[in-house]
Amino acid sequence: MWNPKPLLLVISLCISALSPCTVATGKPLVSAVTKDAATKLYTAPLKAGSPLVLDLSGAAISLTTCSSTTGTVTTLTANATNGANPLFPVSFPATATCAPRQPNLPAGAVGVAGLAPSTQSSLLAQVARTQRVAKKLALCLPSDGKTTSGNSVGVAIYGGGPLIFPDRGDFTTQLAGTAPLVGFNGSPGYFVSATGIAVEGTRIGKPGPLVVELSTTSPYTALRPDVYGPLVKAWDQAASGPNFPWMQRVAAVAPFERCYNSTKLSVSLSLLGYGVPGIDLVLGSGGNYSISGGNSMVQVNTNTACLGFVKAAAGQKPAAVLGGFQMENRLLVLDAEKRTLGFTLFLNGVGLSCSNFNFTLAA
Repeated sequence: MWNPKPLLLVISLCISALSPCTVATGKPLVSAVTKDAATKLYTAPLKAGSPLVLDLSGAAISLTTCSSTTGTVTTLTANATNGANPLFPVSFPATATCAPRQPNLPAGAVGVAGLAPSTQSSLLAQVARTQRVAKKLALCLPSDGKTTSGNSVGVAIYGGGPLIFPDRGDFTTQLAGTAPLVGFNGSPGYFVSATGIAVEGTRIGKPGPLVVELSTTSPYTALRPDVYGPLVKAWDQAASGPNFPWMQRVAAVAPFERCYNSTKLSVSLSLLGYGVPGIDLVLGSGGNYSISGGNSMVQVNTNTACLGFVKAAAGQKPAAVLGGFQMENRLLVLDAEKRTLGFTLFLNGVGLSCSNFNFTLAA
């Protein structure tokens, strides 16, 4: 479980003594990931303990704390890992651009860590070069809920893993599916190709290729109107059917259009979340990225949960953007070298969450 005190002590000793832990390790680096409740963005404490926003679509590292108008060389810090625990702190140089502070950054954040696969200036590429590790990311995004030990904390392993949960093994080898990453209009981020979307196993809309972007800066999955409309229609048909008698519709809560009395939904609560119609991204590789209630229903207040999909602008490209909420509490393995995405099922379904990674320093 997350225990920052030993980590902070060793980081301080490492930096003050200029010890050998500042050199390249050949080991992946690990950092905690937290979700900011106000902005719904995910951050990692990479800049002298201050958070950087993690952006899967970002082409570079951007800082708000430098005065240059072009760029700067900065020092970032994470921890070497064996996949089960942090081992020791590692400081490494990184090239960053300078930018004015944006109003939508979380409180305390000092910039953005771009993690895009196709650039040499992203955090992922720079860690690969300085640490001599794979250009690969294992990312487990937390929710903004609570655990028995405090706020939910996720984990990012730069270098790709392993990622080992206590007594449960390496989850980078326990994937539910994989899909090739595809290019899209020269954009630097992560994209996969789907052949469609299904609700309760029934395809919606017209069959055909559908490019889906993975985004940690979009809080919820955004669908272009020609995709969103058929999804909501199919959802309504399923939700009003005999398999879901507990789904009692209530007034919409922006930005969502389909909301329900969650006190009624709770009668069907399972490890996979509320018992609601399942949604599948039907991937071109043949598998499905399956979204159950834990990744589809947003608890907006004590008595209301809403379908966490939103209607995008008519001109949105690509047609679908998979938002952070639909990626939480499942491990994503993003391999920029092999151009593949791997993913697990919703971890809560097997009694885990991203907060189960052990951040205590290995003895």
